[in-house]
Amino acid sequence: MTHVVTTVLRGLLRAAPDSPALPILRDALVDGAVTDPARDHRRCWGARLTPLRGRAVTPSSVHTAQAVVALDRAARLFGEDSNARAAREEGVRWLLSCPGPAHDGCEDLESSHDTVRRPHPVDASRHEVLSVRHFAAAWVMRALLTPGAVRTAADEGQEAAWQELLSGAAASVWRQQDGGIWSWDGGDLAYPMWMTYQGLSALRAHAVWMYQPGT
Repeated sequence: MTHVVTTVLRGLLRAAPDSPALPILRDALVDGAVTDPARDHRRCWGARLTPLRGRAVTPSSVHTAQAVVALDRAARLFGEDSNARAAREEGVRWLLSCPGPAHDGCEDLESSHDTVRRPHPVDASRHEVLSVRHFAAAWVMRALLTPGAVRTAADEGQEAAWQELLSGAAASVWRQQDGGIWSWDGGDLAYPMWMTYQGLSALRAHAVWMYQPGT
């Protein structure tokens, strides 16, 4: 799954930057990109890196953002080949081509969740199930603020689109908090700590980027 591979990749980049698994994970992520006919056949990512039982992978903003963040970090640590760079830049272009008229509430910023299944370590007839929730607006912000995304937008004259999307994502992140506490819609786990952490981190990164000394 895209979430699993990007999480492991980002973790190893921090904890074990010399790990021989890093290029393997990077290449698996690149190879798992799909093209989206709805957005000029740009490459992006879905929840899975391989189709499930022949079903096509559905493009996803949160998984594309996660892939862009992971690939950007990998490129800065140990470089990238032309295929990895092209996939990363295509992911940025895909995000920038969001067709939503109002980017503070478009579909690309709608949070989602994955269901991760793995064989039970003791009973092979059973599976462990983990539900993973994704704060989409925060992930899109993180992806747009990567150095590679900023450079791609500038090189291709897309600064206005980049700024509009970034501002919309920031507004969406801000709107989902009350008193500095972020909330997931309903349920017993409506105020997850990880969501507040991601919300604060995204807004901090945005504030640092927007700050202009002397103004």
